Amino acid sequence: MTNVTTLQSVSHAAVSCGFLGYNRLMERLLDKAIVIACCLATVLAAPFSTGIVVGMLIALTVSGLFELSSIPRFFRWAALVLYCASALFVHQFVLFVPLIAYDCLRTEPAALKGCWIVPLLVAFAFLPMQSFFFVLVLTIAACGLSFRTSQEKDERERFTALRDELREASLSLEQKNRDLQDKQDYEVTLATLNERGRIAREIHDNVGHLLTRSVLQVEALQVTHAGDPSLTDELAQVGATLHEALDTVRVSVHDLHDDSFDLRTQLTSIARDARFPAVDIDYDADFVPAPIGYCFIAIVREALSNAAKHSDADRVRVSVAEYPAFYRLIVHDNGSKPPTDVLVDDLSRIDEGRRGSGIGLRTMGDRTCSLGGVFRAEYQNGFRLFASIPKGES
Repeated sequence: MTNVTTLQSVSHAAVSCGFLGYNRLMERLLDKAIVIACCLATVLAAPFSTGIVVGMLIALTVSGLFELSSIPRFFRWAALVLYCASALFVHQFVLFVPLIAYDCLRTEPAALKGCWIVPLLVAFAFLPMQSFFFVLVLTIAACGLSFRTSQEKDERERFTALRDELREASLSLEQKNRDLQDKQDYEVTLATLNERGRIAREIHDNVGHLLTRSVLQVEALQVTHAGDPSLTDELAQVGATLHEALDTVRVSVHDLHDDSFDLRTQLTSIARDARFPAVDIDYDADFVPAPIGYCFIAIVREALSNAAKHSDADRVRVSVAEYPAFYRLIVHDNGSKPPTDVLVDDLSRIDEGRRGSGIGLRTMGDRTCSLGGVFRAEYQNGFRLFASIPKGES
């Protein structure tokens, strides 16, 4: 669920960025269209010449380069400088300086932002006063449009950054809420299972013992009053009722005890209580019988203890899986050194000097074998314990 939410957020952000980029491009093109239209109005008032047409085409080309992100910045900056330099010698180019000034203000180097001023000052000497004044006003207007568009771009970027931060904070809060909910559900489940176990023990230790004592008392009375057939028959009926009640209590206790055992919850509790940096639980089983579950729990506890004492590992993976014919447990750490000198396919080959007395691994093997299973310990990119127990042996 978390991955799906993250992918949706990323997709939404990508679409939003693309849409905003398209809007900014359309705004710049609209601004440039207005500037070009005003420049053409100035051209209509001037005598027609080839220099005007060439200047217009070059100015459109230079301005178009600024809308192509694939063009390196250096070439775009060089095109601006070359156009402004050409306008010093080809006076008709000055008529399209407003369009160049629009892009000059968008450049990062501060020195290039005002390069359009030089050809405009030179044009004062040869352009008619009316045309020069019109070009000057149009250039100032183009700079205003460019400044306004840049400001709107900056505001949108700040808004987008703020929105992304809020979205990220919202997703983080949602994830924390889910984690808290999962933890609460885990605590409730664990408390429920513990309460079922407590009730089962109370019934077994109290009600069960009282019923057993009552059965013995009734049987003793039957022996004592063996000479009174009517009383013996009544006591026999009472004894049968007590036996039935005792059997019912036993069945209920076993059911409660079985319901109070959940292997996944128990493994999660062990992983949280373990003195180990990280324990990953991979659980893929619908139901594991209590005898097999207790065997797996004992193996996991001993394996985590051994990993903490004897291994340089910082992560352990516990995997439980149910197959059609058997249950399987794997405990694998990422230690860089094997804890024994040999692969311990045979438990009798455990190096007692480096592994203590070796009782831990032998006990794991004995528990597994007592249920008809197979136990194996080996080193495969870390110490690895494998236990499989066939179904029907529990």
